[in-house]
Parts: sequence; C-alpha cells; structure tokens
Amino acid sequence: MEQLAMSAVRLAAVDHAEMVSFFLNERRADLMESLDLLGRDIKDTAKVREILGELRSLRRNMYSDLGVIDPEGNQVAYVGEYRLENKNYLDSRWYKETVGKGYNISDIYLGLRGVPHLNVSVSKLIDNKEWVLRATLRPAALRRIVEKVNIGVSGEAYIINSANRLQTSRRSGGGLFDRDSYLYPDQKDGVITFDGSENDEAYIFATTSLNNGKWRLVVRQKHSDAFRSSSSALYLILAILICGGSVLVLLAVVASNKVYDMLTRQADTVCALEAQFLRAAKLAELGEMSAGFAHEINNPLQIMKSDLTLLEMLLHEEIERIGEGKNSVEIAEINKQLKLQIDRCAGITRQILNFGRQNKPEFKKINMVDYLPQVAKMVEKKAELEGIRFIMDVDSRTPSVLADQGLLQQVMVNLLNNAIHAAVDEHGSENGEIVIASGQDQNGNALIKVCDNGVGIHEKDMERIFLPFYSTKKNSDGTGLGLAVCHTVIDSLGGTMRVKSERHKGTEFSIILPAAG
Repeated sequence: MEQLAMSAVRLAAVDHAEMVSFFLNERRADLMESLDLLGRDIKDTAKVREILGELRSLRRNMYSDLGVIDPEGNQVAYVGEYRLENKNYLDSRWYKETVGKGYNISDIYLGLRGVPHLNVSVSKLIDNKEWVLRATLRPAALRRIVEKVNIGVSGEAYIINSANRLQTSRRSGGGLFDRDSYLYPDQKDGVITFDGSENDEAYIFATTSLNNGKWRLVVRQKHSDAFRSSSSALYLILAILICGGSVLVLLAVVASNKVYDMLTRQADTVCALEAQFLRAAKLAELGEMSAGFAHEINNPLQIMKSDLTLLEMLLHEEIERIGEGKNSVEIAEINKQLKLQIDRCAGITRQILNFGRQNKPEFKKINMVDYLPQVAKMVEKKAELEGIRFIMDVDSRTPSVLADQGLLQQVMVNLLNNAIHAAVDEHGSENGEIVIASGQDQNGNALIKVCDNGVGIHEKDMERIFLPFYSTKKNSDGTGLGLAVCHTVIDSLGGTMRVKSERHKGTEFSIILPAAG
C-alpha cells in the first residue's frame, strides 16, 4: 500500500514537472521567434510594440512588457508601463546569465512594480554582437498549472526557489513569497520521494528540480489520506474472502471488467497524447520554417511591386505615342518575370499549406528518388542563408516505400533543420555541409541518410535524444519533441532509425524503411 501511495505522488510530480517545463520552453520559444522577426529592426520601438501586441493576443495577455538590450547592456527599445528606456543591465546577474547560457528565467518577485511577475530573457548574435530580448510575464498561467494537482483530499503541489520562498501559493497554508520552513533533502536530477512531517502531520513527498535547478516542484499528500483508499481496498478484499466462493467469483468477474475498462481508457488516452505530440511537433517545425518561407515570399513580392510600377510607366508612354515603341520588348520581359515570381510564391505557399495540414494518414507508394530532392528544397534556401552547402547523393536504385507523405516529410524536415542548427553552431555562417544520401541496404530495404559536419552529440546524450522533451540544441531553444516524434513515425512505418555522432565532426541519422511491394 505504501508503495502504491508513493507511486501516485511521484507520478503527479513527474506530470506537473513536464507541464511546467513545457510552459517555460514555450516562453523561450516565443522570445526567440520574436528576435527572429525583429531581425535588423531590433532597435525599432514601433516594431517591438507590434510584436508585444501579437504576443499578448496569442498568449491571452500573459506578457506585460518587452525590452531590447544592446551589446553594451543598454535597453535601447522598451514597450511597457514603466520608464526603463536607456537603463543599463551590464552588471546585472540575470543579464550575465542570459549572455552566458542563451536564456534566463527569473524567480517570481515584486520589484518596483509592486505586483508578482517574472522575467524571461533570451540572447542572439546579430552581426557578431550579443543582443538580448527581455519580457515580463504575469505568473497566473504558471500558478494554474501547479495548483491544479488532484491527489485525494489533501494532495497539493507548489514551487519553491533556492531560498525556500514559495513561488506559488500552498493550499494547506502559505502565500506567495512566504518562506517554507521544511528542511528538504538535497535535490539531484530526477524525482525523489520521502516521508516527512510538519506541524505533527505526516506527509508523503515527491520533489523534482525545475528551471535549471533554480526551482523545486514539491508534491505532497497526508499519510492518512494517501493510505485511506488502500485500506478500503484491503477491507473489501477481506469481505470478499469471507463471503465464499460463489460471491468471490462474481466479484472477481466484476473487478476484471472494471480493470479492462480502465486499461482501455488508458490506452485511448495514450493514443490521444501521441496524436497531440505529433501535431505539436509538426507545428513547432512549421514555426521554425516560417521565417525562411516568409523571406522567400517577400523577395518576389518586392520584385513584382517594382516591375508593376515600371510596367505602368511604360504602358503610359506607349499610349501617348500610339503605336509600337521600343519599350514593347521590355514590357514583354517584365510580364515574363512577373509570371515566374508569382509561380514561385504559389509554390512556397503550397508547401506551407501541405506541411501544416492535419489529415488522417494516407499510405501510398512514394518514389524516394523524386521525393527526397523535393523535401530538400523546403529547407535549401534556409541552409543557403546560413552558408551551408547541400549535397544530394540519391541513388537511382533506391526502392520506393509505402508511407504517408506528410508524416515522412515531417521526419525529413526535422532532421534537416537539426542538421542546419548543428552546422551553424559549429561553423557559423561558413563551411557548413549537409549530405542527403539514399540507396538500398543488404536486405533490399530503402536506406536514407542525413549527415552534417556540425557540432555533434555528446556521448552522454546519445541514449536520451529520442526521449520526449529532451533537447540538445544550443541555448535549449528546441522543443525536445522533434526526434521523439521522428522515432515514433518511423517505428509506425515498420522501419528503424539509428544515429552515429562524433563531437565537432558531425552526426549521421540513418533511416531504414521496408521497400514497397
């Protein structure tokens, strides 16, 4: 009974830690995407105000202000309720951690504002100089995630910081910022469970670290409450034994049916969660590609606008001259150029729609010789902008496979985006290289490889890269879902996925899929 009670509290701690980590990762992703959107307009206050408005609309007014800090630590653009323009943060601890680690998430505190809030900041190299984007968040959404724990009558969850100050309120007593006087054991990686008592009340505890060790999530339940359900089950079993054989058989059948129904519901829940993860990963990759696609679309639109202006001028001149003129050939060439650029925009838009569409998987025969170059084109321009050379080595004898085109595309785009990140982290904007190769293995299956000469993967990370929410990307700006989803998709197609890597030399992902009959 004690083991079951401990397991329930431990599971609650794991679930809530994952939800809080996902919430924090999502906030970092918001700011990194905002930095990408700002680009070279990073000091433009109007642009910062526009992005803050979009964040408030998208995140239900979670963000209260937004500021840009230049490489010298000066806040050069600020949108919010306070006068913080030109404030210097060069010697601030949070600023140093942001520049050193690539991001920082503060404790919840009052500060000059007088209301609870926390700050999230991220950094990015722009023209070889480190710029920082910092946002202030209202912590209500975080509190809702933590405080909704439901274990029995007395179960509760709360977060404390390194100074044992409550970062969320505690249902059994203790408001925000109050000091938790309980002496917790040292916290290492993972979840620890233990017994303890407070105010003459015995508890079961489960704790885990959050926010790079700055916070600790605590889940606890009273002993009397935790063991009540187990005790009830024990009394029921004794009653069943006393009732006799016939009653025992009847109750066993009823209990078996209930267990079967419970397992069926759990299986349905797991399937639903897997579907949500697939969708979340697809949307994450779509967001990562959107900046590159927007760049592709913007250039031809600008060309069309310029050529349309010139076309109007030439048409006006021709009308005044009444008849054929020397501008006729030039007008024809402009029309041709406009058509090419419009077709180009249409192709890019079609790729975005196809990638983001959520349909029921449709399995059909895919010619990999034609398919792989088409997928590579989706990220080829992004790689080119980062100074990365694409090499296609697709063997004409590569077997066709039976798969859903969208799911397979999701796997390939994710691997290629990871390869781009790795190459940029190692080489910057020069000398990066990505190879897409395919062929046939010794068993006649289709073999696909994505190789890069990037930063590589630590040996200690190799066994965990396919776990959900585990990311090896620099500055932790990945969702941690991409490779987990890739592995799930390839496994569902009857294939296997392997990885080989060496630090500072590169990584090779290999996919083996059964050949289509």
